[in-house]
Amino acid sequence: MRILITAQAIYSHLAPLVLPVAERAQAAGHEVAVATGAGVVQHIEKRGLTALTLPHLLSMGEALQGGKVQPPPGMDKVGSVTVELAPEFFAAAFVGTLAGPSALDLLDVAKDWRPDLILHESTEYGGYLAAERLGIPHGVLDIAPMAPYAHPAVQEELNRQREKLGLAPVSDPWHPFRAFRAGVVPEDFYPADSRLPGARYYQVPAQTTAGGLDPEIAQLPTERPLVLATLGSNAPRLPGGALALLETIIETLGDLPVTGVVALGADRDPGQWDGARPDNVHLTSFVQQELLLRSSDLFLTHAGFNGTREALASGVPMVAVPLFAEQSYNAGRLQELGVGTRIDVQDVTREALAAAVRNVLEDRSYRSRAQGLQRRAHALPDLGRLVEDAAALAA
Repeated sequence: MRILITAQAIYSHLAPLVLPVAERAQAAGHEVAVATGAGVVQHIEKRGLTALTLPHLLSMGEALQGGKVQPPPGMDKVGSVTVELAPEFFAAAFVGTLAGPSALDLLDVAKDWRPDLILHESTEYGGYLAAERLGIPHGVLDIAPMAPYAHPAVQEELNRQREKLGLAPVSDPWHPFRAFRAGVVPEDFYPADSRLPGARYYQVPAQTTAGGLDPEIAQLPTERPLVLATLGSNAPRLPGGALALLETIIETLGDLPVTGVVALGADRDPGQWDGARPDNVHLTSFVQQELLLRSSDLFLTHAGFNGTREALASGVPMVAVPLFAEQSYNAGRLQELGVGTRIDVQDVTREALAAAVRNVLEDRSYRSRAQGLQRRAHALPDLGRLVEDAAALAA
C-alpha cells in the first residue's frame, strides 16, 4: 500500500509522531512518503524516509514574515503575557492560508506518486482536502488535541477551501477526523465533547538518546525533589527571548528546597548566562527531556503538547506557564484533570510561582492522578497497531 503522510513545515509537527509512524509503516512493508515544506525535508531524509517537497507550503514563520498570515493579536507581547490561540486565527492560517497551497501541491504530487491513503497531522488540512478531491481514504495523526477544530470559524474556512476544489460543503467541523483519528494520550485527556467515535489511541515509544543522560545532571543531589524547567525550543526566538520569565523561574527554584534543572534553549550557552545562578539550579542549553522526566518530581513547562505527553507518560505532574498557540488550552486541561496547575505569564512572580511549585510537590494527589494517566497510557497499543488500523481504511 502507498501511504502518503503530510505535515506542516515545522519540526515539532514532524518529529514526535509523523516520523515514527512513517518508519513503522515502512517497516511493515508499505511504500511511504512524507510530504511537507522544503525547510524540514532534511529531517525526513535523515531517517531514511522518502520526502516529497511541497513547494508552496510555507512554515508559519515564513508565512508571518512574508505577510501571508497576519500575526495573532498580542504576539508582540508573547513572553511577557500568555497569548491565547484565537480560533479565527487558527482557521485563517492553518485551514486557509497554509492548507490551500498545500492541497494543490499534493494534487500535483499525486499524479505521479499515487497514494492509496493519506494521513495528515491534525493541523495540516491540505492532506485532508487533497484526499477528498482524489476520493481516497484519509485519517488524522493528532499532534494537538486541544486545538479549536470544532469552532464555527474552522468549519466556515474548511468549506471555503472545499469549494475552491469543487467539493460539496460539510456540516460537521469534525469531518476531517471522523474516519480515523489517532490520539497519543489516553482518551480521558480529551474533553468529553471532542471524544469522537472513530478515534483510537496509541502510545508513542520513548525516543532513544545516544550516550545517555548528561553526566553532570546524573550526579545532581538526590535529597531534594528534582524540578525540570523548560520553555521549549522557541523561547529564544520570542520577543526579548523570554529572558525575564526565565530569570524568574531560575530565581524561584533557587529559593525553594529543590534541585532545579533549567534548559535555557539550544542557542543559549549557560556559560554566557549573566542572570542568577543559584547553587541548587543547574543551567543547561539542552536537556534530554524525555529521559530526565522519568526521574523528575515536577515539570515546569510552557505546556507544548509534546512535552505534556512525555510528562504524562512518565507520571510527572506539572506547573504550566503557557506562552502562545494552543498551550493555554493544554494548560487549562492539565488543571481540569488535576495533574497540574496553570499560571499565566503575566501572573508569574517569584511568590506566585513558588506557591504553585510547592502546592504541586506537597499535594500528592497531583502525582497520583498523573500516574493514573501514565498507567492508562502504558496500556495503549503501539504504533504498529496504528499503522494496521490506518491501512485498514484503504483495504
